[in-house]
Amino acid sequence: MESSKINNFYLIPKVRELRPTGGRLATSTVGRINIPSTDTCESAAGYLREMFFEATGVRLGINAGSGARVDMRIEADMGIHAANVADTNERYRLTVLPDGVNIRAVSPRGLFRAVATLTQLIRNEPRGIPCVDIVDWPDFPIRGFYHDVTRGRVPTLGSLKRLVDTLAFYKLNQLQLYVEHAFAFSKIPELSAGKTPLTAADIIELDGYCADRCVDLVPSLSTFGHLYELLRLPRFERLNELNISASETPRDLWDRMAHYTLDVGNPESFELVKSMIEEYAPLFSSRWFNICCDETFDLGKGKNAERARLDGVGCLYVEFVNKIIGAVRSVGKRPMLWGDIVLKHPEYISELPKDTVFLNWDYAPDASDESVKKFRDAGVTQYVCPGVQAWSRFAADVDRACANISRMTRFGRDAGAVGVLNTNWGDCGHINLPAASYHGLAFGAARSWNGEAEERMGADTADADFDKRFSLLHWGITGENGARLGKLLRELGNLSSYHFGNLYAWIISKQCLWYKEDDVKSADSKTLSTKAARAAEIKKELEEIAARASSVNAKSELSVQNGVVTPDDVYNEFKEYVWSAEATAWLLSLLIAKKKYEYGQEVEAVPTEPSDLIDDGRALLERFKMLWRANGRESELRDVVDTFEAVFERVRTFS
Repeated sequence: MESSKINNFYLIPKVRELRPTGGRLATSTVGRINIPSTDTCESAAGYLREMFFEATGVRLGINAGSGARVDMRIEADMGIHAANVADTNERYRLTVLPDGVNIRAVSPRGLFRAVATLTQLIRNEPRGIPCVDIVDWPDFPIRGFYHDVTRGRVPTLGSLKRLVDTLAFYKLNQLQLYVEHAFAFSKIPELSAGKTPLTAADIIELDGYCADRCVDLVPSLSTFGHLYELLRLPRFERLNELNISASETPRDLWDRMAHYTLDVGNPESFELVKSMIEEYAPLFSSRWFNICCDETFDLGKGKNAERARLDGVGCLYVEFVNKIIGAVRSVGKRPMLWGDIVLKHPEYISELPKDTVFLNWDYAPDASDESVKKFRDAGVTQYVCPGVQAWSRFAADVDRACANISRMTRFGRDAGAVGVLNTNWGDCGHINLPAASYHGLAFGAARSWNGEAEERMGADTADADFDKRFSLLHWGITGENGARLGKLLRELGNLSSYHFGNLYAWIISKQCLWYKEDDVKSADSKTLSTKAARAAEIKKELEEIAARASSVNAKSELSVQNGVVTPDDVYNEFKEYVWSAEATAWLLSLLIAKKKYEYGQEVEAVPTEPSDLIDDGRALLERFKMLWRANGRESELRDVVDTFEAVFERVRTFS
């Protein structure tokens, strides 16, 4: 065993203190879990039994009260004082001995984090766990994941539960689902009609599933800006800040991102939001409610322009936000909101309630700590919010994500932020497949639990080390294959900065942030051709690794499901990666063809024939639809299909 592995094994996150004590515990000899004769530890014991069985095939019994022999003992009182506020709820001690395991923690949450570590130790050594003594606690009290379910793909309930299992496996403790119109509001049935939305029953079941794994499911609802579908309904279009007949306008995915803010001067706007909050909030056991209120781009540019001129946009914003906060408080929740707008009007921060949590997002790889310091100096509570950099892309930009997450978590730790909320958006139809976010999800978990341990290795070493750990824990891929996989995903994400939203802007000729045709014209065709060829090579390498990983897992005695994946899941996730590589190669080939046929440029590379581009694109689209439906409801798949079809029509005009 490598010396670095002896010290910390392959764990995500790295644990705080680990002392090898010698010897091993044979997992096949463990027979039961012993807990005190109270219900405090029952949930954790049940979860441990489930995780242990799925990791080893051994089914443990659970004994309440003292036993003659302890195989696994769970205690609720650690007897060790927490070092600081951050670790009071999740501090635990895990001791593996030759004849059993002791788990002690200050709370049920701590017990669950200990179970996650134990499961990962078993993943390292399935038949014999090395004896160790671990004491562990997190940097941040809140470590969450934010998942967009509204801009295209609404996941199946089973897919959401698998996501929760993954969060728990990596010691994350909060999940938020971004909702605009992807919930079936009973008073607005036309809002989600034809979109296969989440239902009240879905939310209640998912909330209970999260609670069973000590994950807080926080409601997140767009209540001010980003209300495209709501404000295009005939009976509500009058509540748009812009004086337009939105119900008569063509569907536009860029407008969905960039416009559609409520008219704060119309009392009906607040009443509508209030009724949505009153229906949505009671479905969640969380004490929090994220009202979003980000990117209110149109505020003061339409019906409220005169008042904005007199009082200022910041005044209008804070006044309406305080009304929404009042509605949240009336249903027994505490507010949180995205911090981008109030950062533009920092003089109004003090006018929002002191217990408001500000979600401070910045997705740049070279993000500055300026905004983090502003909230710190204002004396308010904040989460730092990086991103997995997968949205609107065929393949996630893993390097960019790691740089962004590393900086934001470090800034948050230095400024006393109480949480990290790592984001995964679905811009422009949610082309990004689920597997694209897993690396960034786990990387965020590592940096928000014990970031200093990761940073001590230095950026390059830390990334390579993380990739090895992730490959083992997530897919069971070890050795050089594990290291190679991480390099391939990073390289693939770097091959094309041109993404699906850029394609969309091209085919509708939309002059907006997504329109990148000048970049296409200036790109070197030979470089594009080299990158397309490399993407095709990466596709083949991923197929080979997937075949080996599936074969090894299928022959193993393991039956891993929670957090670490089953052979079928390994195969399905790799199908998504293979698709990403193939789609990237196709996209780069398309750019070469555009340069020659649409822009009349001389190109060194030999362009793919337009007919072949269309045929290859159609095959890609068919495989994409299968992958979408494996994890998602039908929802708004049509937006992706329509965009591809429009691209094919445009390519057909090439000559």
